[in-house]
Amino acid sequence: MKPDKIYQGEITRFDAKGRGVFDLTLPNQEVRPMAVPFAFPGDTIETQYTGRKLGVYAGRLNKIITPSSERVAPPMPGLEQYPGAPWLCLNYSAQLIYKRDMINQAFEQAGHAERINAVESGSKLSYYRNRMDYSYGWRGELGLRQFGFWHKYFNVTHDILLSAEATPILEVCRDLLPRFNVVPWDHQRNCGDLRYVVIREGKFTGERLIALIVKDLTKINADTRDYLKTALDPYATSLILGENSLLTDSSYAQKLETLKGREYLTENINGLNYQIHLNSFFQTNSLMAGRLQQTVADLAGMINRLLDLYCGLGFFGIYLAKQNPELKVFGFEIDAPAIELAKQNALMNNVGAQCSFTAGPAEDLTWQNIETDLVIIDPPRAGLHPRVIATLLDKQPATLIYVSCNYHRLVQELKEFKKAYKITALQALDLFPHTPHVETVVRLDRQT
Repeated sequence: MKPDKIYQGEITRFDAKGRGVFDLTLPNQEVRPMAVPFAFPGDTIETQYTGRKLGVYAGRLNKIITPSSERVAPPMPGLEQYPGAPWLCLNYSAQLIYKRDMINQAFEQAGHAERINAVESGSKLSYYRNRMDYSYGWRGELGLRQFGFWHKYFNVTHDILLSAEATPILEVCRDLLPRFNVVPWDHQRNCGDLRYVVIREGKFTGERLIALIVKDLTKINADTRDYLKTALDPYATSLILGENSLLTDSSYAQKLETLKGREYLTENINGLNYQIHLNSFFQTNSLMAGRLQQTVADLAGMINRLLDLYCGLGFFGIYLAKQNPELKVFGFEIDAPAIELAKQNALMNNVGAQCSFTAGPAEDLTWQNIETDLVIIDPPRAGLHPRVIATLLDKQPATLIYVSCNYHRLVQELKEFKKAYKITALQALDLFPHTPHVETVVRLDRQT
């Protein structure tokens, strides 16, 4: 198939990545799926072929010939193909239905009988994120990578996911390029100075941490530092320069230089304060994070001993300890700085005596001899290490609660857990409006 060839079709479904799909008949009469970001079921579209992977053809949305009845206008012109919100122009009620159906389809295809009735709605549909990582593009853009590309960038001039203040912050950081002798990072050639702008916000505390991630701190001169401190002072409670000298594309800061404030900010969820480091993981939707805590607590019930794997900053363990003064919490997390903050967070919320946090990979199994009533599992998108699954199946604690941001991986791992457990609760919460992503919570009880 020729690159950039134009096709037309009517979108009939979504694929697992949330792209609209229609069936394309090739000249040899073979039928292949064509997946197009920002296209929705019911749209008749014109698309430009961009490539093929695993038998699926991919296209770029050129034109909407006939819009779906579920299509809506974006909040402002120019956001029709906003990479951070590929479903922004899809009616929100329809989003929730599609997410429900996609979860249920994944469960069905994996051979599970369980289904969810509905996805719990997000409490806010814009400015709901508490963290955004904006990439510098090699042509001088500052924003997000275009959907499906690592070397093409969408220049964000109006942020709709974090806050209105992100827009002028990005303008200041974009102005560094012409104003000072610095160049944007080119990840294909592995050269340049400016890599990322990371903004974290405390939605309930009003704090804001702004970090400029660079290749080499020594290349950022005093004039640049002074400009950042002056121009960003009205927006930042913490202002940080971070260095990432690795060739891998990441906003992780190996070294930090604080220009203002502290290396972390504080967020308040359900009346509890959490200190969050620049590099630490934290649920990106503060408003729905509280609902997620409550959901897990309701499923947990009254317990005496909790093993919290992938505990991060103590998000679940501290909340459950606060609800139950008799509870003992044992948390494990690979991120050592996060564990130090988890200890501080427990003390700050007056549950330090109830909580024990340890740094190390979950697959090292340093937790395997802890006797517990409940294990909470909240892994990254890649899911669980096989040794973790095998050890949990060997120990067989009474109850597991699996919190997953990747239900495609979840349904595969549930096949293993069902050798010893049965699913007794299944819920989904929309922590990621305007995207195909969703948070799924499963309670598993040991079979008798």
